[in-house]
Amino acid sequence: MKGLLFTDSLSLPRSSPELCTHDNTWPELLRKESFAICLSAAGGGTIRTLHKQTFYFKENTYFDVVIIQCGIVDCAPRFAKPWELKVLQSIPVAGKFLLQLLNRTWVRKIRNISYTKPSQFEHYLNAFESSFNCPVWFIPIIPASTAYEQELPGIQARIARYNALIMQHKHIDLSDFPAEGIMSDHHHLTAIGHAYIARKIIDKIRHELP
Repeated sequence: MKGLLFTDSLSLPRSSPELCTHDNTWPELLRKESFAICLSAAGGGTIRTLHKQTFYFKENTYFDVVIIQCGIVDCAPRFAKPWELKVLQSIPVAGKFLLQLLNRTWVRKIRNISYTKPSQFEHYLNAFESSFNCPVWFIPIIPASTAYEQELPGIQARIARYNALIMQHKHIDLSDFPAEGIMSDHHHLTAIGHAYIARKIIDKIRHELP
């Protein structure tokens, strides 16, 4: 089986807040099962960012399946738009102070910003599917824990809304995702989480692909 993967940072190794080495990431675990894997990953990437990379693969009939993991960057509540962050970050000294001042729950609630609106997210889900002739599978966003909701109010509802869009398409079932599969930052994967996703993908491949 030959798989093409488009992901945000959730497929990548990490050194913080906990350690997950490259050999424990789910793409690498698929390779250890003798699957040929091409990974296009962008830390902090939205679904639009990832879809831009399809340009390099649209005419390629080499792959048997395309798998996309994204969504948390798209839906998380923000206190500023990307261009606003860049402006603030470019201001010497005062910019750092303003970022700290604005990075508050009440500011996020008032501004109600997400990097990708649900309608835009749905558009790119469809765009991914129309970009390839082979099956396209999506990995849903990991449901937010109570601790994540307390830290980032509204995240549970947002994840549920975007996951509802994902689940209208072919997807990997994460309904029994283990609590110990998430790092203490509430969204990156531990080695246990990576192993879980790899196993789910392998099971789906063996059941659905010839």
